[in-house]
Amino acid sequence: MKNAIACFVIATLVSCNKKDIELIYKDVHKTLVITSYYVNGTSGNNANAGTSAAAPLKTIQAALDKTTEGAGATIYVAGGTYKERLIWQHSGASAAEPIMLTNYSGGTVILDGVGATNNAQDEMILVLNRSHIRINNIRIANNIRPGAFGIHIHGTGTDVHVTSCRIYNIGWTADSTAMPTSGNNANPLILVGSTPAAYTEIYFGSNQIYACNPGYSEAMTLAGNVNNFLIENNIVHHNRNIGIDMNGHYAWTGAPDSVNFVRNGNVKGNVVYNCISPAAVSGGIYVDGGRWINIEGNRSFNNGVGISLGSEMANSTAEGINVRSNFIYNNKEAGLSIGANASGSKVAYSTISNNTLFKNFTNGGWGGEIGLQNTDHVTFSNNIIQSGSDIVIIKLLGYTTTNLAMDYDRYYTSSGSAATFDWGTDGFYTTLAGFQTGTGLDAHGSYGNPSFVNNTATALNLHLASGSACINAGDPGFVAASGELDIDKQTRKQNGRVDVGADETGL
Repeated sequence: MKNAIACFVIATLVSCNKKDIELIYKDVHKTLVITSYYVNGTSGNNANAGTSAAAPLKTIQAALDKTTEGAGATIYVAGGTYKERLIWQHSGASAAEPIMLTNYSGGTVILDGVGATNNAQDEMILVLNRSHIRINNIRIANNIRPGAFGIHIHGTGTDVHVTSCRIYNIGWTADSTAMPTSGNNANPLILVGSTPAAYTEIYFGSNQIYACNPGYSEAMTLAGNVNNFLIENNIVHHNRNIGIDMNGHYAWTGAPDSVNFVRNGNVKGNVVYNCISPAAVSGGIYVDGGRWINIEGNRSFNNGVGISLGSEMANSTAEGINVRSNFIYNNKEAGLSIGANASGSKVAYSTISNNTLFKNFTNGGWGGEIGLQNTDHVTFSNNIIQSGSDIVIIKLLGYTTTNLAMDYDRYYTSSGSAATFDWGTDGFYTTLAGFQTGTGLDAHGSYGNPSFVNNTATALNLHLASGSACINAGDPGFVAASGELDIDKQTRKQNGRVDVGADETGL
């Protein structure tokens, strides 16, 4: 490029010669340079160069130590159990030349915390201020101690991928019956942006996180100054608190408050279930003070709350959250909880559209499919809301809901006729018609059986049956957002009008 600039500047005096042109061509068509290292815990030796499968290194850390800052590398690890706690030493060169840690030839690689080296480190994998890295198809297990981590990525950087990993049995204690307090934490997978410069271009895809005891933390977490991310196709289950969390405004991250929130991302196609805290309300998917996030096409069931939007820090706002085309069912408390509970905080300018909520609040008692706290400019549209009781929505006492919009939602309840909208001090309605008259909301909403393919507990299928009244019954003015799809990743609007609920039938 320097040659090209030089030639351009002096073009009136001297033309570029052949050598200059050859140098320019070589620069533009640069060959990718990725060094391969091989690790075999059985046959390897750390005295080897490690650049061939025939003469591998013995430990993963030895391979990480051989990488070079700003240069691409792939570390191939043979199947086996490796008792190591790792420090990621370097950044890769670019997205095309990252440093990748992956399994070799389909082997099962287990990074095991029991009796592992580097015992003073709480993380199984620690990554500080690194960019262009890949962690792929590694199993991370059995790290039990106060403040335990599976993968801990911290600081600032760009282009970090964690894919196809299994992370399990990470916990603050081995006692599965212990009641945690706020000081008891463990993080199976967490990335924290902790500086004024954001951590960017983050991808967590096709991982499984299960059987973890995170205490007051979460199974999968983005925190602090994080910008531009995709969390997709993960399976997160049987963890003793929140499944997937994107948060903001916590001082412990170290990021300046003006950028101390996760933003500009998508949470798509994940399956989250049985994430239940013994000590607090736990969402399957939780946005806590994040901004401009799409939550689309997920299945959240048997959690504390299905999907929760809030902002726990005082005087903070979660904003621009779009919850759309999700199946949310059989959760212990509300299917959807939306609104901040801290002083001066709220959830604002967010949309809840085309979701299917089914028989949540399995705890029983006074609770509905949706609970509202402090909100402003929140819109509900085209949702199916089928309650296992007669209670559909509760606006909780002591909170403020302003500029609320609702329309084209479909309601159904256990009685087949009543629908309770508990509007706190602003009213109490036992039918949809009464709610519409009393509030002016959901003018085009309807009541009736949405007709799913199968609504029995043992064979539940929340796709719309042929002939469902929800087909082609959504808002006629609906326009899908760029990239917006239904629960099955199909075109969101078909046959000229959007369906109500998460499933778009094409009928």
